[in-house]
Amino acid sequence: MKNVSTKRAITRQAYQFTVFGFGGVALGIFLFVLATFLGRVPIAVPGSSSAATIRTATDIMQLIGAIVAVVGSVAVLRGVTFRRSNPLAEKTGAVLAKALDDEYTYITSINTFRLGYIDAVLVGPPGVLVFRIVERNGTLLHEGEKWLKPGPDGSWLPAGLRASRECIIDMRAVKNHLVRNNLPTDAIFGVSVLIGDARITEKAPVIPGVTLDGLLERLWNGYMAKPRLDPALAAAIVTLLKGE
Repeated sequence: MKNVSTKRAITRQAYQFTVFGFGGVALGIFLFVLATFLGRVPIAVPGSSSAATIRTATDIMQLIGAIVAVVGSVAVLRGVTFRRSNPLAEKTGAVLAKALDDEYTYITSINTFRLGYIDAVLVGPPGVLVFRIVERNGTLLHEGEKWLKPGPDGSWLPAGLRASRECIIDMRAVKNHLVRNNLPTDAIFGVSVLIGDARITEKAPVIPGVTLDGLLERLWNGYMAKPRLDPALAAAIVTLLKGE
């Protein structure tokens, strides 16, 4: 299995966000200060229509400056907080690498503006498999897209785990990204992987939910049941998801 890290692409995107953000902050501050200065300089006769026009223009300029500065600050924050690695995804990749050949490519820590953050994606002859990987222990019921835990009275209570819902969101993001680039979307799958001492019972899950120990067996019986992508399309999808 080919194991690909998107760290290089993420670093490039983080740099772009940071540079754009600092530029926005600088421009916003400049506009705000300039508008404040113009508002205090007696350019027109007080009480005239020209003075009213200038006051309106400086108010608008101050507002635009404040908005640009805030957007720039958000961009800087986004740039410096890009997540560049995922130990849980790397641990999952180590398990997959023992069983898969070079027809498969495992891409970890995808983090782009269009896709958001995705733990990992496996691309191979069976299609595109999107991973949501979390650390969790205990007894769990996976019903639909919900994760439940046993309550004191024997009933099932929300477990505070959104792994399947988040995986579905990631699958939708991948599908939309492939559509934008004229690539096939009929072989996109998802799986929630729980790393830890978890015991899972499933009841009509929307996507599989498995422990790391049971991952390969579940893939052999589901995702890997048959080939669905030819090598050229698989290679194009890998290149796209790597951000190259």
